[in-house]
Amino acid sequence: MGNLLSIIIPAWNEENTLEKLVSKVRKIRLPDGIEKEIIIIDDCSTDRTLEIIKNLGEKHKEIKGLSNLKNSGKSQTVKKGILASSGDYVVIQDADLEYEPEEIPEMLKLLIDKEYDAVYGNRFGKKNKVIYWQNYFGNKMLTVFSNIFTFPKLKTWIPDMEVCYKLVRGDVMRQIAKMIVSTSRFGLEPEITARLASYKSRGKRIKLGIHPISYYPRSIQEGKKMNALKHGFEALVEIIKFNLLKN
Repeated sequence: MGNLLSIIIPAWNEENTLEKLVSKVRKIRLPDGIEKEIIIIDDCSTDRTLEIIKNLGEKHKEIKGLSNLKNSGKSQTVKKGILASSGDYVVIQDADLEYEPEEIPEMLKLLIDKEYDAVYGNRFGKKNKVIYWQNYFGNKMLTVFSNIFTFPKLKTWIPDMEVCYKLVRGDVMRQIAKMIVSTSRFGLEPEITARLASYKSRGKRIKLGIHPISYYPRSIQEGKKMNALKHGFEALVEIIKFNLLKN
């Protein structure tokens, strides 16, 4: 069993939620023998996000703060955090409060117990609130389209491709991160999924598990940054692009 989980938190103008989110992440109890490192990356925010990250890093030794010199988008920001990680396992955590960090240990336990290489959260596996139905159905459609490419390789149907909670073995995640090229705001999920599906270690595909998770969607007024039509089209293009790309 490994002994370190790296939690990667990209942050762009999240001064209203970041401290509370990090407090919740710090409180999670991992399986025995596993410690955590928290890597927060500021994507050139225009509010107090970077200041908050610096203060958190000074207060807590397990927190490492990084920052981009220019706004680079979520994909490249997460890539930077993953490549700075040293954990036996790596998970991505948004800086808002839409996800429940207390469910990360459940995902980690599943990965360890079942000897998976990766575990995806599934927001459709619980009766979660829906605010924007266009986002809900958009995610469903993109997920189905992604599975057309990935299922024949993984032999696992991913019910929620766009989910933030992707927990992956550290060595696999860092290898994949080196290849991430997407610069769009929401291209990360299709690219990581496509690259995981194509990844081979000693000639074998990865083993992927699914775990139902809670989801508390925020409104545009609360800081939601997604545009269903614009970002959905970008994701559609990137599903095709990265699944047809020769890794």
